[in-house]
Amino acid sequence: MSKEEEKRKEVPEEKKIESFGADAYTESAKAVREVGARVVLSIIAAILIWLFGEMVFLPISKSLSQVFLGYPVHSIISFIIVVVLAIIIFSVFIDIRRLTSAIAGVLAFEVGKVSGEADMEAFRNYRIALDGIIYVIIVALTYLLFADYMGQIHPAIPAIVLILIVIWSIFALWRSTRAIAHILGRHTSKWAEELEKRAKK
Repeated sequence: MSKEEEKRKEVPEEKKIESFGADAYTESAKAVREVGARVVLSIIAAILIWLFGEMVFLPISKSLSQVFLGYPVHSIISFIIVVVLAIIIFSVFIDIRRLTSAIAGVLAFEVGKVSGEADMEAFRNYRIALDGIIYVIIVALTYLLFADYMGQIHPAIPAIVLILIVIWSIFALWRSTRAIAHILGRHTSKWAEELEKRAKK
């Protein structure tokens, strides 16, 4: 057995949990500080672009009769707005993943303090659960922003995209529920073991 392994064994479990928690809170604070404001500003920008497009640009473009490359002006404007919104939402997804990772670390630590378990497996399960639920909510809200503009490009696009979103959401939520079930399973197993020990006494 190496000296490093011996040192790890000598470290009390409470110290390991406290160390995990300190790292989780540090990462959480860092993530909120670095990407929190950016997420809020990106969402505000997306909403403003949607509002101006819906209330100003589309009504004006529909009054124009010009056609470019076989597409009316309002279809071209809708396509431009969809592309811009897609870029903004994609950047929000990247930032939110970091935030959910930080939140998952804090949850794993807080629950770990009570149960005596705070490890990477718990962290991964919390992150999977949070990612799935939050992403489905964001994608559903994003679809509401995009639906009208996609319909201006082609009437069939919103229906096709909605079908794809529903299929993806089912798998994402199923993955999240499996992660939640795994978290609950670990705790219920531990409680069952404690009850068995008490019963034997």
